[in-house]
Amino acid sequence: MADSFRTKVLMPRYVTTTMCDGALLEAFEPTARPTDVFVATAAKSGQTWVLALLHHLRTGGDPQFGGKGAFAVTPWLENPRQMSGDFATHDHATRLAELAALPDPRVFKLHVTYDEVPRPEDSPARIVNVVRDPRDLAWSMHCHLRGLRPEALGGAPFEVPFEVWFEGWLALGYAFEVAKSFWARRDDPRVLLMRYEDMKQDLEAEARRLVAFLGWQVDEATLRRCVELSSLASMQENESALGMHTAFRDGHHFVREGAMGKNRAHLSADQERRIVEKARATLEPECFEWVMALGVP
Repeated sequence: MADSFRTKVLMPRYVTTTMCDGALLEAFEPTARPTDVFVATAAKSGQTWVLALLHHLRTGGDPQFGGKGAFAVTPWLENPRQMSGDFATHDHATRLAELAALPDPRVFKLHVTYDEVPRPEDSPARIVNVVRDPRDLAWSMHCHLRGLRPEALGGAPFEVPFEVWFEGWLALGYAFEVAKSFWARRDDPRVLLMRYEDMKQDLEAEARRLVAFLGWQVDEATLRRCVELSSLASMQENESALGMHTAFRDGHHFVREGAMGKNRAHLSADQERRIVEKARATLEPECFEWVMALGVP
């Protein structure tokens, strides 16, 4: 089951996924700039939330995302243009030129582990990693897939029952591997670790952490405006500006509830137990405590 979620391809450095153009990452690496910001997370961990906050902070607040949508102003770096397909046919030169034309500081979205972030080893470019209690991830991702239009999934609707899909998600264990890889770099001054739950508790405090980490100059009034624009309520109201709503069927949304612990209620007791066991087996104790933010009885 796990092989259907992640296909490993032999490359000098990049282990690609079915939604990742590893050759593009390899070509991009030498073009990385010192001012680049890479936001790398497992899916449904609050990445779009952080990307929106970063975009507002660097622009002084841009609720319309330049009229282009989030993927244009904060590109999904390892996924050049489409959600699936034959990446070998993609025009990397054109994509690299598009990325080169973006103004500094560039902010990129990635679903990769630390070693797959495409920057030279000595690069001062910054990396932001966001984790979320994994008991909230599985159901959230299943709802995301279920809500997508068939054309966004390669032509066929997503109809895999949650119980079946959960087995593949857990066997893959990608969320745990991502967290493990960044935790090992937690003392690197170029890496910032964040938690979804901390953003829910105090988004302004987390925005201040981001600004301090990046060294960006943002005045108090602008910071507060950016925090307001980045609230989940504001993002839900202005979802069309993100440019992702067209990929979803009527009645479904990219920005859903954003609650803590609510997705967990859809797990069986056995499913929750197995997630906890997987996390404990994969992560060192301190990392386990960090990731399992909602606590473990």
